[in-house]
Amino acid sequence: MYNSFIKYLLLIILVNVLTNNLFSKEIKETDDNIYLSEQSDEDRVKTLLVLSDSFKNNNPEKALVFAKKAYNFSKKHDYDKGVVNSMLRISKIYWGMSDYKQAMEYAEKSKELAKNLDYQKELAKAYRMCGMVYADIENHKKSSEAFYQSLKIYEQIGDKLGIEEALGDIGSVNFHQLNFDKALEFFNLSLQMARKQNNLKGIARGLNNVAAVYEAINDYEKATKYFEEANKINKQLGNKQREAINNMNLGITYMNLNKYDKSLYYFSQADSLFIELTNLTMQIKCWIGYANYYFSVGDDKSGIKYATRALDKAKALDNKNFIYDATDILNKLYLSRKDTSNAYKYMQIKYLAKDSLRLKENRLNLTKHELEYEFAKKEEKAKHKQQRNKLYVSLLIISLLIILIIIILVLLNQRIKTKNALIEQQNLEHELEMKNKEMTTNVMSLMKKNEMLSILSNKLIELKNKAVKPEVKQAVTKIALELQKTADAEIYKEFEYRFNQIHVGFYDKLLKDYPDLTPGELRLCAFLRLNMSTKDISELTGQVPSSLETARYRLRKKLGISNTKENLITFLTKY
Repeated sequence: MYNSFIKYLLLIILVNVLTNNLFSKEIKETDDNIYLSEQSDEDRVKTLLVLSDSFKNNNPEKALVFAKKAYNFSKKHDYDKGVVNSMLRISKIYWGMSDYKQAMEYAEKSKELAKNLDYQKELAKAYRMCGMVYADIENHKKSSEAFYQSLKIYEQIGDKLGIEEALGDIGSVNFHQLNFDKALEFFNLSLQMARKQNNLKGIARGLNNVAAVYEAINDYEKATKYFEEANKINKQLGNKQREAINNMNLGITYMNLNKYDKSLYYFSQADSLFIELTNLTMQIKCWIGYANYYFSVGDDKSGIKYATRALDKAKALDNKNFIYDATDILNKLYLSRKDTSNAYKYMQIKYLAKDSLRLKENRLNLTKHELEYEFAKKEEKAKHKQQRNKLYVSLLIISLLIILIIIILVLLNQRIKTKNALIEQQNLEHELEMKNKEMTTNVMSLMKKNEMLSILSNKLIELKNKAVKPEVKQAVTKIALELQKTADAEIYKEFEYRFNQIHVGFYDKLLKDYPDLTPGELRLCAFLRLNMSTKDISELTGQVPSSLETARYRLRKKLGISNTKENLITFLTKY
């Protein structure tokens, strides 16, 4: 009997679930270009947004003008937080005007900017706006995801008011899916949060939401209990708009409980407040409520009076929903009076309104599907971009790994080469050491040979001294000298041959740097290069040690190290 009327009243009850301050105090202004230049950037933006908020219910176009002024001002002055909040407000206004495409566009922009700037509270609000748009185009999955994301951020930053609102949003999603148990659970959680904070506005909103669930499941006793508590708070807050809506809701619930006196009382309270607020839209709804009441109590005349008044105003506003509800109750009222002519007349108007509403609903559904397609396309594009970015990152990581492996292999190869070079150097040094030892052995052998030849030469000289004949003495002397000469030549020849085999280019390098060196000095350098002592060199060459020390001093002078502490043998190892 009252299904259509109740449906719209339930929407009134829930209208505040998805909005933060639906009926804010209006700000009076005499000039759209209000003088704000003396305010700071932050205060000026806040003022423009408050002005926008004051018009959002009765004049959304004007609300949009102020919100865009705030946006442009913020952009011009690089006030990032103002940009984000202005976009959120613009999104909310477009949402209220059912321009979901623009609403989502601004919500997404504000979300991206808030994310980039790490504005967590604004990011939570942006997710909430996205959820509100998805809720209206009946994409409950996306709506729920957005609201849960908003709740998560509010919990992370410890914003209790935000948590309260987000819980109410999630309850609303469940309510619209007729999942009343879940809706009641989240509405109660939201209400508990509001009570803990003593947030009277939030408490009133939570009570209305809980009452709406009980209204929907026909538990009118509990619904009236919550509506009455909400009504007391709204009176305390001085919020006449909400108080009027509460009164009308109570009028309906008491009518469903067949408590007609109370029903009439609350309808009259609501009507008086709507007249005071000059809210014609809500007055029409109230008059339709009156008509249903009078139909229930059998007062057809009064019922026709209020229903006709509602119909006339609904036609003036071209509001098909109101026309449908008004003609529906007029049809019933005239049928109860057996006035079939008027009943048929209003039934025709009702069906025309119904057709218009169906057409409007079809257009709305088409718009919703188009938006769903656009949102899905954007999401798919974003998904592909994300996948492409992941691919690029993966390729980059793989490239870096390959480069790292190559570097490791190069380093390992270099390490192996260095190790091999070290081993080779060690082998060369070992070989050189062995050759030097061999050379030393050969030198010692030559020294022994030289010593034997020297002994033999000395014996020949002794034999010469004992000889009687002059020719014998001469022959022995000649042999001794030849023997001594041959021994020295062979010794040096053998030494130099073996030395050059081990220390290739030693003489050439020395002569290149010190061309004044004599053969004897070169030979002395070779002996010293073999780390031979003065005694060893003396025994090999037959020179007395003092002569060798003098030779060494002269050699140091020629090599330019006479006035330094550098060791002569160490110096010669460089060649």
